[in-house]
Amino acid sequence: MTAVGSPMSGARAADLLERELPTAVRRRDSGLGEVTIWVDRADLVAVCTLLRDHPDAAYTTPVFVTAVDWPDREPAEPRFDVVYMLRSLQHNDVCRLIVQVTEDDPNVPTLEEVFAGMDWHERECFDLLGITFTGHHDLKRILLPTDWDGHPLRKDYASFGEPIAFTHNLEWALPAAERPRDMPGGSR
Repeated sequence: MTAVGSPMSGARAADLLERELPTAVRRRDSGLGEVTIWVDRADLVAVCTLLRDHPDAAYTTPVFVTAVDWPDREPAEPRFDVVYMLRSLQHNDVCRLIVQVTEDDPNVPTLEEVFAGMDWHERECFDLLGITFTGHHDLKRILLPTDWDGHPLRKDYASFGEPIAFTHNLEWALPAAERPRDMPGGSR
């Protein structure tokens, strides 16, 4: 329960999974009014199918899939957390699932067959973070050109070129006392 007496977001999903698929739950954590559930990638499709089809869950709407890059975490723990947020409109609840994958094997099974809208979410995650969704019918870049090298949301991604310097109006970034007296416009 949260401080106001309502159940924590995701507790419904966690309780159901611990009851129906206990070996699928690797870890459960609560904080800030939410429950996060870690599952193994081999169980991901079964977990999401249960959460979609079970009447006590009815998590029928995928909100997003993304990944969090923790480059300094390996080898103690896998580098990437693939994060899924699912919504149950029937029970007015959301649940967060995390699947951890390594840098050497950054793949999880696709959830296209479980949630029709997951196609585009998975392509975006592949494009920006390099997570491969095994079994996806058309896994290709969606935001960047097909010949783009790398995945820009990875923390070790090296951006090309020089840093952007907005020098055309640098004087306005200075404190008022340090601005040139002959600067046009008076004040902004």
